[in-house]
Amino acid sequence: MVADFLTLIVAMTSLRLMRLFAGLLLVITVPVAVAFTTLASDEQLFDVNLGAQVKPSDLQDALNLADVSVLGEIHDNPRHHKLRAELLLAWRPTQLTVVAEHMNAGQLADPRLPLPDALAQAGFDADGWQWPMHQALFDAVRQSRLSLYGGNLPASQTREVFKSRGQSVSSPLQALLRQAPLNEARLKQLRQEIDEGHCSALPADMFDAMIAVQRARDASMASVLLQHLPSVLLAGNGHAWKHLGVPQIIQANRPELRSVSVLFLEHSPFQNLDEQATWLEGWQGKADFIWVTPARTRDDPCQQFQKK
Repeated sequence: MVADFLTLIVAMTSLRLMRLFAGLLLVITVPVAVAFTTLASDEQLFDVNLGAQVKPSDLQDALNLADVSVLGEIHDNPRHHKLRAELLLAWRPTQLTVVAEHMNAGQLADPRLPLPDALAQAGFDADGWQWPMHQALFDAVRQSRLSLYGGNLPASQTREVFKSRGQSVSSPLQALLRQAPLNEARLKQLRQEIDEGHCSALPADMFDAMIAVQRARDASMASVLLQHLPSVLLAGNGHAWKHLGVPQIIQANRPELRSVSVLFLEHSPFQNLDEQATWLEGWQGKADFIWVTPARTRDDPCQQFQKK
């Protein structure tokens, strides 16, 4: 009788241990949820400095170590916003501050308000930015409980900078720009980028004003980033250029800071490795990482621009 009872106790204990062990195995073997683990089959991620393809985890490691990061975008590509949302959700520094081109400099998106109201109060133009195009991105900021500040010049200041050809730029921003002059070669590149971005339709006498606006906007975003280290900027690729944009101003003013520039571009599949290598070589000095997604079908924006 006693033997039977002991046998029962041992059996019950063994069952408990098996269940506990099974639970431990479950904890050990079930993967921890992460924002992403692999590239989509039609995407590529390049480390420009290495001249090689890398994994998303390599990019995430670089971002986690940076004092300032700049994540570019093609404004109407929802995949770019989704990818950057995933990067934000996987970011390790919990004290990170997010700065957005899409809002006015210094304005804080109130976390107590519904997201669309918080963005609008901070200067976000829902129609101009085709809301909800960026919703996944700003949802990730809120989900991560990160502070979100605007970085761009308000429209009224932008108009004044344009009219004055840069003379109306505030003293603090002028100080940043004086420390980060562009040489003739880079000014020529910036002029070309502005020309192509406006479908080669700008009058020649407008370029100085447009360059002044671009540089003032970049300085504005750089200023907010530097006030809230560590920080990350969400902006169009034109502001993310390492040699012409926000990173150039930050590097010139605070060379001791670790910065990372990431462009999100569209490109059709490369025909071969030689074509890919030649393309990547052309980006040397212009970005640290490039995330390539498939080209998106859209109407020719230049047709609409030239009608105006």
